[in-house]
Amino acid sequence: MDLITSMKSAIALLVDRYGQFEQRVRQHTERWCRPFCSACRRVCCQAGFCAETRESSFLTRVVRRFSSHSVFSPSNGWLSSTGCTLVAGRPPVCYEFLCRPITGAVLGDPQHRYAMHVSSMLVTHVGKRAIGGRHLVEATRAADLDRLNPERLTARLDEAEKAFRIVADILDGQPPGTGIQALSRIATPPRNDDQEIRRVM
Repeated sequence: MDLITSMKSAIALLVDRYGQFEQRVRQHTERWCRPFCSACRRVCCQAGFCAETRESSFLTRVVRRFSSHSVFSPSNGWLSSTGCTLVAGRPPVCYEFLCRPITGAVLGDPQHRYAMHVSSMLVTHVGKRAIGGRHLVEATRAADLDRLNPERLTARLDEAEKAFRIVADILDGQPPGTGIQALSRIATPPRNDDQEIRRVM
């Protein structure tokens, strides 16, 4: 197998793993956020954010693999009357944004608030410095993927998957168990909550 074929095979495997992981994050996020989003009358999704998927060579591959039925609209992006049509391949900003009602629901619990913040940063963490110093979604040309660092992306996926299991337990009201320190690989605890979070860690 030549180098080009090997790289294409590695990218295909990473697209699969990334998409499967994103689906788990999306399902858990939607379950937590749905009570707020379903009652909200303001649409936070915008076509400009959605366009990042089409601009990213990697996310374009994720959409083809997991969301081939989705159709992009210049005015609505990936949004339909029932919500986002993407199963996977959403820009990381879609997970990062947490509105005030959602964060306010865990305002009095530092551990839950931190777990929610970590959860919102999992997809972003996966793509950090995947192509030189650039984030995965910044690869706007197909040729950029030739410079993808599969080992780094795999390591970040490992870290994110470990943190996701812990975050899911915390947000579902379960004891986090061992390894909660793995969350700090994704996001540093806020300074004002640091002492309280470390007490439970």
